[in-house]
Amino acid sequence: MAAVMGVASRLGSAQVRWNDYVGTAAADDADALLNTRSLYEIAGLDRDRWRIVGIDFSTGFPAEQVVVYALDCASEASTSAAVDALSVTAFDLGASVQLDQFLREAFGRISVRLLSAAVNGNQIDVVAEHSRPAGD
Repeated sequence: MAAVMGVASRLGSAQVRWNDYVGTAAADDADALLNTRSLYEIAGLDRDRWRIVGIDFSTGFPAEQVVVYALDCASEASTSAAVDALSVTAFDLGASVQLDQFLREAFGRISVRLLSAAVNGNQIDVVAEHSRPAGD
């Protein structure tokens, strides 16, 4: 999950204690939706100074957490375009932001696909589909 504020770390794949399922996620930014705040407004970041490059969120123990990673545009201008790593700042949105409200407001749609770690790396072909009746 997210790094503790003030501690340098490298961002990588999402991790949980046992990693029983691994996968990918994608989201549509909700900037175009009426009557919603932008991701920058939710995080309290100035668009002219910061460029959001990553978002981390989790549920469960110990608590829900949302962290936004942003690049300081002033420091970006002073670095070469041929860098291997970007230095970013982690903004932990803390308890002031409820995860479900954040997700509804920040994104128009979120898609998560998880596969059992036991079959990760295998091609999976769906050959049949079954739908559960409503109310089950």
